[in-house]
Order: sequence, then structure tokens, then C-alpha cells
Amino acid sequence: MKHQYLVCDKGGQPQYWASMEASILLKVKDSLSYEFGDSNRYRGGISRITGERSAVDIAPILFLKDSIKYETRIPPLTNTNLFSRDLNICAYCGRHYPSHKLSCDHIHPTSKGGKNVWTNVVSACKACNHEKADYLLHEIDMELIYIPYTPNHAERLLMQNRRVLADQMDYLRGFLPKHSRILAAPHFLGMIQ
Repeated sequence: MKHQYLVCDKGGQPQYWASMEASILLKVKDSLSYEFGDSNRYRGGISRITGERSAVDIAPILFLKDSIKYETRIPPLTNTNLFSRDLNICAYCGRHYPSHKLSCDHIHPTSKGGKNVWTNVVSACKACNHEKADYLLHEIDMELIYIPYTPNHAERLLMQNRRVLADQMDYLRGFLPKHSRILAAPHFLGMIQ
């Protein structure tokens, strides 16, 4: 799997991951104002006019000349994103599970008026989710071991890419909220290349 390049707007806000090819295209089209980190050199073909081989150096963090405006920066609420936010830990028993053994649990069940929003959902192992069913926590004397929250865009970027370079992680860490579980997650920190 190839490394992804972190693309930021001109204000330094992280925006998206780009492939090597897309990153080279940004540089060749003169869309970048600045690059940060140790560059990788990519060699191209040999010019039939000069006989020289082309080469492009690309750093792991790229800054565009323009700003990007988005309607929302909240990641979509999907099981994949939810399990990543919760580090694949069941909110009731506290055990770590592979994704296929987890489910999405609505703390305030939708059958009782609960909403399908980040702050009302947690990862739950199938046994705990079955035990809770559509009860409210106080009705069956269950407790959460962590509080759900809405992840920000920097967390979304980390959820999308499991091969983050150290420079990229250091940069994105500055955009993570203090309550982010990613900051204390050894397996997220272990993904750094």
C-alpha cells in the first residue's frame, strides 16, 4: 500500500488524503504554496528532447494556494467511522473486538425517540447490545465506560488512513480535540510509519 499525502488549504487546515499521482499533479500544476516534511523523489520518463529523466520531489504534507469551503466537517456516521472513533472497544464491557463482532448501539434507543447522531451512539459487542436491547441504561442498571462525542475532521482523516507518516501525525495531532481517544490509543500511535 502506498503512502498518502496530507493536503491542507492555504490556512493550514487539513483537508484530504491524496495519492502520489494526485500529489505530483498538484505540484506540476503549480497548485501548492508550500510543502512540509522529508520529501520523496519520484522519477518519470526520459525526455525525447533533452534526453534527461524527469524527477519530482514531494513532501508528506502539502499546502494549497487556495482555501476550501465545505458545508460540514462532521464525518458521516457509519459503523466503520464509529468503531474507529471508539477504538473497537465495547462501551459497556470495555473489551476490544474486531469490527465484525461489534455493532452500533443507540444509548437512547430510536424506538424511544433517540436520534441517530454521534453523541447518541457507541460501539457495543453483540452480547452487550443484545443485553441492553431497547432499554434505557438506568432501566437495566448498565453504564457507559466512555462518553460518545462527535469526531472532528482531523480525526476523520486519521480514521481513513492507517499508514500515517510521523510528520503527518504530528501535524494532525494539533487539530485533535483534547478528549479524542486517538491521542491515547497505542494502536493508532502504532500505525505511524
